[in-house]
Amino acid sequence: MKNLLLAVSIFFLLQINLQAQLNIQFRSHYPYPSNVDLSNIWGYVDTLGNEYALVGTKEGMDIIDVTDPDNPQFKFHVPGPNSIWREVRTYQKYAYVTTEGGGGLRIVNLSYLPDSIQTRTWTGNNAINGQINTIHALHIDNGYIYLYGSNLANGGAIIASLADPWNPNYVGQYNLNYIHDGIVRNDTLWGSHIYQGYFSAIDVSNKANPVVLQTHNTPTNFTHNTWKSDDNQYLFTTDENSNSFLTCYDVSNLNNINEMDRIQITPGSGSIVHNTYIKNDYAYTSWYTDGVVITDVSRPKNMINVGHFDTSPFSGDGFHGAWGVYAYLPSGNILVSDIEEGMFVLTPTLNRACYLEGIITDSVCNIPLNNVNVQITGGTHHVEKSNFNGEYYTGTAHAGTYTVTFSAPGYITKTVNNVVLNNGLVTNINVEMVSNNGIDFSGKTLYNNNPLPGINVILENANTNYGFLSDTNGDFLRCNLIADTYNYFAGKWGYVTECGVETFNNTNDNFQINLNKGYYDDFTFNFGWTVSGTATAGMWERGKPIGTNLSGTPSNPGSDVASDCSDKAFVTGNGGGSAGDDDVDNGSTILTSPIMDLTQYIDPVINYYRWFFNAGGSGNPNDSLVVKLTNGISTVTLETVTASSPNNSQWVNKSFRVLDYLPLTNNMRVIFETADNNPGHIVEAGVDKFFVNGSMTVIAENNSYN
Repeated sequence: MKNLLLAVSIFFLLQINLQAQLNIQFRSHYPYPSNVDLSNIWGYVDTLGNEYALVGTKEGMDIIDVTDPDNPQFKFHVPGPNSIWREVRTYQKYAYVTTEGGGGLRIVNLSYLPDSIQTRTWTGNNAINGQINTIHALHIDNGYIYLYGSNLANGGAIIASLADPWNPNYVGQYNLNYIHDGIVRNDTLWGSHIYQGYFSAIDVSNKANPVVLQTHNTPTNFTHNTWKSDDNQYLFTTDENSNSFLTCYDVSNLNNINEMDRIQITPGSGSIVHNTYIKNDYAYTSWYTDGVVITDVSRPKNMINVGHFDTSPFSGDGFHGAWGVYAYLPSGNILVSDIEEGMFVLTPTLNRACYLEGIITDSVCNIPLNNVNVQITGGTHHVEKSNFNGEYYTGTAHAGTYTVTFSAPGYITKTVNNVVLNNGLVTNINVEMVSNNGIDFSGKTLYNNNPLPGINVILENANTNYGFLSDTNGDFLRCNLIADTYNYFAGKWGYVTECGVETFNNTNDNFQINLNKGYYDDFTFNFGWTVSGTATAGMWERGKPIGTNLSGTPSNPGSDVASDCSDKAFVTGNGGGSAGDDDVDNGSTILTSPIMDLTQYIDPVINYYRWFFNAGGSGNPNDSLVVKLTNGISTVTLETVTASSPNNSQWVNKSFRVLDYLPLTNNMRVIFETADNNPGHIVEAGVDKFFVNGSMTVIAENNSYN
């Protein structure tokens, strides 16, 4: 059988696309039978200096000696429940194995390698004695093991001491919501909340009482894994969905978390990122169908891919290919587990990237230009865009002399030749661009013909978009705005959003927008609605609705309310796909409005459009959408929508006279809560075009939003 597998391995290697190799040398390939898929991988070094791969498989964990990277040798198999999910970590001379197949935590004593091993299973002690069964992932830090996504603690984190590594001792848990994976550093757990779409910072200094310090959403809202930089100043995340990113955040100040950069390996292909690990300011990342990628993250604002080896014959979207990567062997060799193709041993050549950075400005008025495309011809890095400060950060893996092109709508493309780039060095090129169709544009936002500051203004069309915030005088300006026809939007919480179409040119370069007071939100802008709840999937999110249906009936809306300004709404889950892929699951999701001072109104009426769908599953659907109103003192229910309510699976307009329910205060909010109750069914909800009408006491205005 081994000879047959070796022959299959050699055949596969002959098919490898050499174009998908960058600074990574192939050493060996350890194949598996076609019915044995691999999951994650870890490594271990015994007292003799032998290096081992600890390979998660569908049937358990294999221990493979990779001391000779060109000739891996199978040593031991640790059987386990049949499951496609298996995670491995080590502590001292022990390996810990988790799986969603059940059976608790598998502990492997590696002390006697290379001759033998010992195994046992831990299912909990103390308050959780015998209760641990399924576990998705784990992490070990400073003598404690953290078990994520288990059958306990709402899938949060079970924490146990490893003072005796063979006999873990339960000490506490985080149980607010599901954690898919996470890393712990300096008594802070950085959790990946895949279904909520954010990472969290959780203080676990008191293991019996973890406290959430901060949360932050990730680019595609499906946070799969997190890892810290060596200096603990930065956090790296992966989103496990199509066209996702490896993303870097500055987390040195939890009150001011900033995204630094995000990167892909094949932009636009649909490729899915999976796991990332950081070592010496390099990120080692498994990208499913794209294999393993090494990214230079030493300049967090300018991450550059400097190594790539494609282990998989698949490409694009899909959960095939490289599951995990291990980069911490003393030899410097890296281990990769490919779901279908087996284990790979690789040797990287680590060189820092060649960095190209600078500022792009308008040649006439010297303002920074954003969204300018920057492309290094012949480089290994993809096209980058300048940010709102006109800054751009790009580079390539190989030193050389390159041509760099700068392009943007409304500007003459600029080409810079003979740009010399060197590994580990920053080359700075500042660029001035000349507009071939620009006007000096000025605008003002007004209320009752008086300047109105702090108004969000968007001008956009198919080619260009501009974002503004009016200053203390209500002014917003743009030198060399591209003459064209734009959709415009202007809004702020407490004022009615204005929108329309306007053509700007040399004879029409001054624009005034008058807004009325009133509470209105069609979710063109982010006015600060808050999302909370316990659901493991389908949390409220603002965006352009992506429709789903069940047996021909719309479940998630495919569009927003047509009579408002934009194409956005708040919906529960917005991942598309099948009806059950991103609906509300296993709990509630709550959407709460910003505060409203309704004492400004004489007789206010709250209006909104809502969507509800509840079907599927076994038995009668039993879920709901509950709409509540609070004045800061009391809370009442405006309506409860269920599967038997009329006009479900469409936008329904509702109106409620506030004084019929509560006295008016300056601290009023509306709350939309939908929940998936046991037994589970498919449930989706939506909210759009929220507004309050009625005469205002402060000034007589037209508060019609039709």
